[in-house]
Amino acid sequence: MGVSCRPRHAKSPRLLLQGGVVLQVFVFGLLFHHVAHHSAAEAAREFATAAADAQKTFRARSKSSENVADQMDSTDGKDGGLNFTVSCVPIKRQPSLTKRMTGGRTVPLQLSPSSSVKRRHSTASSRGAKIANQTFQVEVGSCPDGTIPVRRSRDIYNLTDFFFETQFERHFSDQDNASTRRNSNPRIRKHAPPSFTRPSDGNYTESNDSDSTPHEHAFVIVNGTETIKGMEVVLNIWEPYVENEDEFSLAQFWLISGSYKGQNAPVGKYSSILNTIEAGWQVFEGLYGDNRSRLFLFWTADAYNDTGCYNLYCDGFVQVSNKVLVGGSFTPMSQLNSTQYEIDLLVFRDKSSGNWWLLLNDEPVGYWPSELFTSQLRDSATYMEFGGEITDDESTGGHRHTRTQMGSGFEPQAGHKLAAYQRNIQYVDEHLRLHDARIRLGPAEAPSCYSALISHEIPDWGANFFYGGRGSSPRCSRHA
Repeated sequence: MGVSCRPRHAKSPRLLLQGGVVLQVFVFGLLFHHVAHHSAAEAAREFATAAADAQKTFRARSKSSENVADQMDSTDGKDGGLNFTVSCVPIKRQPSLTKRMTGGRTVPLQLSPSSSVKRRHSTASSRGAKIANQTFQVEVGSCPDGTIPVRRSRDIYNLTDFFFETQFERHFSDQDNASTRRNSNPRIRKHAPPSFTRPSDGNYTESNDSDSTPHEHAFVIVNGTETIKGMEVVLNIWEPYVENEDEFSLAQFWLISGSYKGQNAPVGKYSSILNTIEAGWQVFEGLYGDNRSRLFLFWTADAYNDTGCYNLYCDGFVQVSNKVLVGGSFTPMSQLNSTQYEIDLLVFRDKSSGNWWLLLNDEPVGYWPSELFTSQLRDSATYMEFGGEITDDESTGGHRHTRTQMGSGFEPQAGHKLAAYQRNIQYVDEHLRLHDARIRLGPAEAPSCYSALISHEIPDWGANFFYGGRGSSPRCSRHA
């Protein structure tokens, strides 16, 4: 998933981020009343009082049922990231269900999928891999029924208005200039899936004129020979080294329909037809405040021009799970020459609602409403891509390549227990049945730095590949 989330002149989130995590349950109705009728200082003071009262009330109500509030407080410092807090928020208060964020639209709430995917075989590995859980699940378990866990900034004014204007809107946007806002706001990630960044002559040139940071991929492609109603993939989890906070390293899938460049579009300009659904794990200090490997989601309905965002930072994805923390870290990590820890991601289009549901390790996390999309993705995907990606912000002045690693930092030839992999890649057909996909390698921008290798050595892994790279090395240089 390619994104340079802000230009270099943008104010760093790191300046806003300082230690720890506190989990609280807030009464948002009281909050909005205070903000509307008082000055900022008065609102902050009254909000603090209201939040404390709400916490006390919740604690009292929870004592008869395992004292959930105390369990939440016990995770202080575990998973919020620097200066972020994790709060249990009523489902209907999230951006996609809040009319102020959706422009007055009413988005129907679907609490569970009406259909399920029919598996032909288990995705459990015979190689001793184990499931990676989220730190939130290990340390807390879940939020109360009817709420979802949400990461958000500790800044007091952000606490008072988080879902109406995110910390990223506040700190990285020019409220009076839509063009500046799109180009400086990390919720908008103006960059295409990997196969869309290559011209017909095969020579890679960064095509995104609003994002000068090079994006480098190692990936495979699945062409849509049949109707694609979803996909499943198993990924092992790593925490690769990322050289600076403006860069990231990730592993993900892309569900895609539409085109990236319009037939009459000038060079470097986007078509508005490209639609994607994306998810995976990501290390990105500039977004999360630390270098932990975290669950991320993304979508766009117009080639990353004006729509789409990470996680829950805008209207789009609707979360219903009280167990999964979007943007939350995973634990434990895979170990070299030892146990591999994996996550299973499944996406499918629900038959009755048309919504695209996401499951993490078989837990229904939520869905992307079909109404978000403007192309064939309202009904099905054209094809899929799977792989790793890094950004190189050229902070060394162009003298060398970034040291940011992809995957485990090992090249794919290192194989099992050393290199990162994605396995059991399958697509969902119109009858919601899973089938093994036929994958082929996509061209890498910097094959001497990062690459992928389709593997046939482990029979029960189905369609699978290894990928990765160490970054800057004698083989991997800016001009290699």
